[in-house]
Amino acid sequence: MAIKEQQARVLAWEGCLNARDLGGYRTRDGKETRWGAVVRSDTPSQLTATGQAALLAYGIRSIVDLRKPDELAQHPNPFAAPGSHGITYTNISLVDPARSPAAEFTTLANDYKGMLDRFQSTVGRIAIAIAEAPSGAVLIHCMAGKDRTGIICALLLALAGVPNDTIAADYALTAECLRPFDEHWLENGPGERADRERDLVRASARADVMLEVLQYLHERHGGVEAYLLEAGVSAADIQRLRERLLE
Repeated sequence: MAIKEQQARVLAWEGCLNARDLGGYRTRDGKETRWGAVVRSDTPSQLTATGQAALLAYGIRSIVDLRKPDELAQHPNPFAAPGSHGITYTNISLVDPARSPAAEFTTLANDYKGMLDRFQSTVGRIAIAIAEAPSGAVLIHCMAGKDRTGIICALLLALAGVPNDTIAADYALTAECLRPFDEHWLENGPGERADRERDLVRASARADVMLEVLQYLHERHGGVEAYLLEAGVSAADIQRLRERLLE
């Protein structure tokens, strides 16, 4: 990914480290994803007044918040309540907090695959919410904008026909965006530094993680579109997603 394109993609919203536009990616059939259509980010709860104004000026008109109820309570979304901002806000927690935790963590890729299997119907609801959002840019976010947001954005880019290597590179860009946060946590977090270093490596957003997940979807479900159809997304909504994403 060219440095100039990365700079255009990463959005300077004061208070967010990981706000990025999904536009400008070439597809297998020579098209390109639209700028200003879908944006991914970490939680907007940390946005300053200047950051909130930048979000609005960028044309965000819908927000799909993937966080759990306890995260909403601790870090409220500043656009959740109706107001003069004119943003349509939807909260669909990708992870069901009422369900028992998954088996012990092995790898990040396995964790993502487990989420896709266990919460497939919820993934479908999220995709429908994005497809049926009002005109204007849609913002998708969780807390760090890495795991839950990374999964949903990978599915959207795959549906648009973006090659897997490009999708994986977009996912891995999160590691660069969150580097200041990770370095601060590494220096000042709880417990032993060696444990923090190990945890940071295990949870790092690497391209090979997303490549493994996309291959899993191909082998188990026949690809992303088949997975979403199984999840309850209609063919009409899949077409709406493509129209939203593509020039």
